[in-house]
Amino acid sequence: MTENTPYQQLTRTFQRLSRFSHLAAIAGWDMFAMMPPGGSVARSEALAELGVLQHQILTDKKVGQWLQEARQQDLNDVEQANLREMQRQYDQAALLPESLVEAKSLAGSRCEHAWRSQRPANDWTGFADNLREVVRLSRQEAQIRADARGGSRYDALLDIFEPDMTSARLDSLFADLKSWLPSLLSQAVEKQAKQTLIAPQGPFPHC
Repeated sequence: MTENTPYQQLTRTFQRLSRFSHLAAIAGWDMFAMMPPGGSVARSEALAELGVLQHQILTDKKVGQWLQEARQQDLNDVEQANLREMQRQYDQAALLPESLVEAKSLAGSRCEHAWRSQRPANDWTGFADNLREVVRLSRQEAQIRADARGGSRYDALLDIFEPDMTSARLDSLFADLKSWLPSLLSQAVEKQAKQTLIAPQGPFPHC
């Protein structure tokens, strides 16, 4: 396979996106765990900008064209699976405007940062104000996705994290669990209560 086939173009593009995601994960972890509070605004804006850039790359018209052309190539099973996932990510991203991608990122960072001081201060009113904006934007995204795919807003968001799963299937799965799991837990607790615990005997060498 030559290096300039549509599939190879897609591979390079998604490798680039993966590297940006890697950087975003590091920057996000640092913001949550290590960064002084005074840097929150600048870091939030940087992460939002990076998210918009990733969205632009992923939804570029060339990517859509390569996806169509790659389906005509003679791909092996692994490459076909990769192509399906690329198509899914492209379809998911193409539904959303850049403005919503940026707004969600900023609102989420703002809410999380404020929560650090609001929680010890028991400031639930202030937290609710920030959370309300996060929920509003999430509902906006859910409506866009639901309009495009049909079904409920919940199912539209669920499909992002658990493809092809629906609330109806979840209801069925959890109903089945509910029918036998409580009794199994009771049996486990009852059995543990009857067993004598044997304390481990040392010495235990250090690794």
